Amino acid sequence: MDGESFFEEESARLEREGYQSRAFVLSRKKANGLGFLCALVPIAALSAWFFCLAPRFLWAERWQDFVLFCALLLTAVPLHECLHALAWGLCCGFGRVRMRFSPPACVCRARMGRVKYFIGAAAPFLVWGLGFSVAALCTGGWVFYAAAAFHILCAGADLLVCACLPFAKGIVLDHPFECGFVCFFR
Repeated sequence: MDGESFFEEESARLEREGYQSRAFVLSRKKANGLGFLCALVPIAALSAWFFCLAPRFLWAERWQDFVLFCALLLTAVPLHECLHALAWGLCCGFGRVRMRFSPPACVCRARMGRVKYFIGAAAPFLVWGLGFSVAALCTGGWVFYAAAAFHILCAGADLLVCACLPFAKGIVLDHPFECGFVCFFR
């Protein structure tokens, strides 16, 4: 069963059980635009911290750094989606996660609470964005800084969706083709 048919069947089942629904979804165009704006705040904080407080030249600056950055840049989106899949797989079971690579997306086909949804949705920001940020601040390496900024930018829409989670009290279903989720409540 693909993500869309699971979503439709589960939505119908929950509505038959007396649940009402509220969608917290964004179109891809809105998710990209608003996600970009949402990511600017943590990127600005990282930039201020990095350029003011991080040590300098502890990490060698060579041409290999540029090659490493290009590799990190090319793999960022697939790794981002794989991290969604890993986190939701650990929370809900790997059989419930579906990934596609064109366009890159990950869908969890399980009923979730807010915490499980948050873990899967925020995983790329928490692991890649904050992980590379810590590496950049500890080493002073521009490659880590640039990778952190790029991963935070990639996770901007996820941060926006996570900001909606406090308003979702009930069962959460990941939306199969839009950015976000639908909450079912009584």
